[in-house]
Amino acid sequence: MEHQRPAFDKLVAVATACFAMQRKNLPIKPRTNSLIIGPSGSGKTYLANAVARELGVDCLSLSVGEWILLGCTKRGATTTWPMIYEFLLNNKDSNGAVIFIDEVDKVAGDTSWEAFLRAEVFRLLDFQVPPGLMDSNENTMTPEEQEDARDVLSNKTMIIGAGAFQHIWEKRSRPTVGFGAHASSEANPTLDDLAKTLPRELINRFRAELLVLPPLLDRDYRQMLGRSAEKLPAYLRERYLRLGKERIPEAARLHQGCRFLEELLLDVILHEQAAFRDLRNLICMKPIELTDI
Repeated sequence: MEHQRPAFDKLVAVATACFAMQRKNLPIKPRTNSLIIGPSGSGKTYLANAVARELGVDCLSLSVGEWILLGCTKRGATTTWPMIYEFLLNNKDSNGAVIFIDEVDKVAGDTSWEAFLRAEVFRLLDFQVPPGLMDSNENTMTPEEQEDARDVLSNKTMIIGAGAFQHIWEKRSRPTVGFGAHASSEANPTLDDLAKTLPRELINRFRAELLVLPPLLDRDYRQMLGRSAEKLPAYLRERYLRLGKERIPEAARLHQGCRFLEELLLDVILHEQAAFRDLRNLICMKPIELTDI
C-alpha cells in the first residue's frame, strides 16, 4: 500500500546491500538491523514479508509476546531459539534470509523473566547463536552446525524489528488537524521517545533511522477493500464492497487497520448464513392445506 512505500523501498535497499556484501570480510560489520514503528494494524508484519518476497528469500516471523525462553516449556511448545536455529540451517545455501521480530516494545521490565528475555533477544540482534543449542527434537547441534548457523545469521540475515508503541503514537498524534489526515512528521515517534520505554541497549542495536508507518487513510482502506474483494467468492463480493465502503470513515477514525477487513468479512459471512437459513426455512415450510383453514 502507498503508506508503506517509503519504508518498503528503504528496507529493500538495506536488505539488498545486506545480502550482496561479504560482511565477514569487512573490518566493521555494517548495522543492518532495522526498526519499524507503526500503530496496530498498519501492516508491519505484511511489510516484512513483502520485503522477503521481493528479494526471493525466506522470512521467519517471531513475536516477543510469544517468545519461549531456553529451558522453559509451555504446553509442549518448543522454545524459540531452536526454531531460529533450524531456520538458519535451512538457509545455509540460500542467498539470504529475513528474521522479523514483532512487539519489540515488550522487551522491557525489571523481572528476572524479562531480563532473560532481553538477553535472548539481544543475542539474536548481535548475530550470536547460543552454545549447546538443541533442535526441536532435542538433538544437540554439532560444532559444524553451530558454525553454519552463526555464519548465516552473521553474514546473510536481515533482521527487522517492529513495535506499535501505541501510547506514544496516540499521544503525539492528538494535535493532528483534519479528518483522516496523517500525523505530521513532528508527531512521529523518535529514538528519544522509544528510549523512555525501552532499554537504550536495545535501541542501539538497530539503525538510527526509524521507519515509521503512519495510520491508514481513507484511500488506504479503499485500496485494501478493493484488493481483498477480488479474492472473494462472487456471492460475497457485492455486500462486502458495499458494507465496507460504508464503514471506511469509522475504520479510519478508530485506526482499525487490518482488523477492519477481518471484522467486515465475518459480518458478511454471518449475513449470508442468515439469508441462506431463512431461504431454507422458507422452502421447507409445510404447505397450507385447505383443511387447515
